[in-house]
Amino acid sequence: MDSDSDSDGSHVSATPPRLPQHPPSPFSTKPSKSKSKPKPIPKPIPIPDPTHQIQDPFSIPDTLPFRIRHSSDCHSTSHSIQTLPAGFFAKSASFSKIRRTFLDFEASGSSPLLHSLSHSNLQIPQAKQKVVEEEEQQQQQQQQQQQQAGLTARNSVKLRKRHPNLIGANAPMPPAKLRKSGGEGNFVRLNLNGKRKKFVNKGWKKNGKFRGSKRYRKSKGKLEHEGEEDPEFEEEGLVVENAEKKQKGSGRTKEVNCSLLEEMVSAARVDPSDENLVNLLKLIYGYDSFRDGQLEAIKMVLAGKSTMLILPTGAGKSLCYQLPALILPGITLVVSPLVALMIDQLRQLPPVIKGGLLSSSQTPEEASKTLNLLRQGAIKVLFVSPERFLNEEFLSIISVMSAITLVVDEAHCISEWSHNFRPSFMRLRASLLCKKLNIGSILAMTATATTTTLDSIMSALDIPYTNLIQRAQLRDNLQLSVSLVRNRVKDLLILIKSSPFAEVHSIIIYCKFQYETDQISRYLNDNNILAKSYHSGITAKERNYVQELFSSNKIRVVVATVAFGMGLDKRDVGAVIHYSLPESLEEYVQEIGRAGRDGRLSYCHLLYDDETYFKLRSLMHSEGVDEYAVNKFLREVFPADKNSCGKICSLVKESASRRFDMKEEVMLTLLTRLELGDVQYLHLLPQTNATCALNFHKTTPLLLAQKVSAVSVILKKSENKQGLYVFDIPTVANDIGVTAVELTNQLYDLKLKGEITYEMKDMAYCYRIVEVPIDFLSLSADITRWLSEVERCKVRKMDAMFNAANFALNLCDKTNGCSGADHTPCLQRKILDYFAGLDNHDFCKKIGQSSPFLRADIKVFLQSNSQARFTPRALARIMHGIASPAYPSTIWCKTHFWGRYKHIDFQVIMEAAKAELKNFVGKDVL
Repeated sequence: MDSDSDSDGSHVSATPPRLPQHPPSPFSTKPSKSKSKPKPIPKPIPIPDPTHQIQDPFSIPDTLPFRIRHSSDCHSTSHSIQTLPAGFFAKSASFSKIRRTFLDFEASGSSPLLHSLSHSNLQIPQAKQKVVEEEEQQQQQQQQQQQQAGLTARNSVKLRKRHPNLIGANAPMPPAKLRKSGGEGNFVRLNLNGKRKKFVNKGWKKNGKFRGSKRYRKSKGKLEHEGEEDPEFEEEGLVVENAEKKQKGSGRTKEVNCSLLEEMVSAARVDPSDENLVNLLKLIYGYDSFRDGQLEAIKMVLAGKSTMLILPTGAGKSLCYQLPALILPGITLVVSPLVALMIDQLRQLPPVIKGGLLSSSQTPEEASKTLNLLRQGAIKVLFVSPERFLNEEFLSIISVMSAITLVVDEAHCISEWSHNFRPSFMRLRASLLCKKLNIGSILAMTATATTTTLDSIMSALDIPYTNLIQRAQLRDNLQLSVSLVRNRVKDLLILIKSSPFAEVHSIIIYCKFQYETDQISRYLNDNNILAKSYHSGITAKERNYVQELFSSNKIRVVVATVAFGMGLDKRDVGAVIHYSLPESLEEYVQEIGRAGRDGRLSYCHLLYDDETYFKLRSLMHSEGVDEYAVNKFLREVFPADKNSCGKICSLVKESASRRFDMKEEVMLTLLTRLELGDVQYLHLLPQTNATCALNFHKTTPLLLAQKVSAVSVILKKSENKQGLYVFDIPTVANDIGVTAVELTNQLYDLKLKGEITYEMKDMAYCYRIVEVPIDFLSLSADITRWLSEVERCKVRKMDAMFNAANFALNLCDKTNGCSGADHTPCLQRKILDYFAGLDNHDFCKKIGQSSPFLRADIKVFLQSNSQARFTPRALARIMHGIASPAYPSTIWCKTHFWGRYKHIDFQVIMEAAKAELKNFVGKDVL
């Protein structure tokens, strides 16, 4: 990671040189830290006549405004500085590393001299000596006054770092404004980089009374209770922020009077009138009125009505559950798709609302502490991911709680992410949740939703259409532009360096692929634009570091994949650039909505070309599955034994993925469908390693088997391989009558006692069979139809995005306000029509429906690869250049047919492949 410190060579003229970390030399200008009295200044030594000095070949003319003295002038041999030509040090990169002397440019006098402090043996005139003594006495008096006032040395004037200006060439940038952390803020203990980070919910006494903030003073090593603002805390790049609520035009922090707060909360609980809610808003957040849609949503939540809320990005949706959480009894459970988003929401909770978080980033101990606080009722708002509803311990704690308000943030994920990407969103169904939890009402929130998506969300969460609150999904301060590109990287650089983007301080660039983010960020840095890449391929600590650099304006540009921005609390992003075409208009609106949250005019530009569109459209088919593969998958999931109900089974992820030519996410989607469909065929268990290789140490296996029943079964079910007992964990667990997790815990206990050591491998999906399907063929056909519709939906969304960009570039008549690359009016109209559900069937005009050489090329390919077995989908993927588990790109991209037909519709290629396979193998092909 790049250091924020100033370089030694490039900032000589702007920053005083740092002092060396070695004992002070006689030429040092730094006062001695010894408590003894300063030594008297020695008597002045006569300055030798320059005419008698030996002339040095590098001598300096007397006409210069200053002189650099020889070491001989100072009668010192231990630290010598030779006289060098003028400008020598200014051109040297190591100039700032020489710290032994400094030049004293006097306001008067003919020639300034090289000075040192009282320990120096340089000559000082008598008049000068008196001045120096007086200055030292004044400094001592000032230090004594500071000590009497109780000020520490760290409060004295310090040199501040100056960061390079992000836009100007030489002008220094203002110091970064790190957000402050109130001791009373809502924080969670995280384990982002393998180390524990403690963010505790401070500022509350055991009886729940608010007691103000604390400030930690490192110099005193103790906590001091104060009522003023809190300092900044930073742990390895993660700035712990004050939980302050920000809205348009303000960033004020409110100090809340506890008695007045309790009075207002009681009044709003009895009578949630507009007046009482506005008074509470002003007390906690400092604002005089709600934004459009907020008050209506809050009143519906307080009335216990399940609500669907659609507000633009940055319009204050989180307020709609924060205020009710303070008024309503019980707990508010907020489901969010990303850990970064949950952390950001937790930080933004007002100090008077106690919050917590459960995430995969926490250690088991940290998660256990949060669960204990939850049991004690010390958490008012809890943030979780949808996967948490698979955790039995969490469900057992939540299920006994009364009056739960469920909030589903980014609710469009229920419709768009509930298959293949995040199947756990399928669990967010009202029927399933209400069966296990005592949910009073559900608040679903999103910034983007088509009519089809709305139907899916509201049907899953059982929200009536009378409880829909919807406002415009686009803000009017975003300028939308599109341009056709030839050289994408160079065009991007030209765009950033041209107006209005050249004047923008904070820019987000969105890319589709991880390697693109790294390449572009390096390219921008090579061209003097401070940039960092952000994607899921870097560690959580690095992602957090990049986000903090961007939030504090230490870098100008973040080049990121789609995940960046959901957890970003930065209101002054001035531009969003799409390096690649977004996969849908929903994604486009979400991402451009991260610009201009401060209400200022912001710029959103899309770089477009046909080849990128063809490539991305092909990827929409990467997760499709044929009926043949689904049927094969089902027959392996369910054993042939009809009496297998209740048994625990496993499916090793990696090997099964290659065997069925099916992504792991798709397999999990199918298993979730089998659990949550009309008939529950199985019950998913936590994923675990399926294979264990065990070795005995203290007690012999037979003797230990007499004491531990699990060991007895292991000996019967295992194979001896090179002295190790290798067995299948689910098989042993079935015989013992425990779950795979419980068996693993027993093995861990034996390991702690020194009895055994073992190695786990083969990560697998684990499940318990509830019912075996009677008709595999009809079930396979039903699941295949569902997956095919999911695939077609993704392609339609991609085509809708292409249609909007293509219209702006090629069909816009520029009569409604569009000019040049600015197509704000026509793009807004396309977006609004799309979300209103207006169909447009002219999406695929650029996608070819036939090719005269397609069948011939498929035939040649089959003949040259006769040793391999292909399905029509596998052939179509190769022709489109799409990798799959059974046909990885590392092998099949070497054929010259790879990606040759990505401009031809995928279904057309599948039909051609099916016909050629029939001729090639001489029989029907599935």
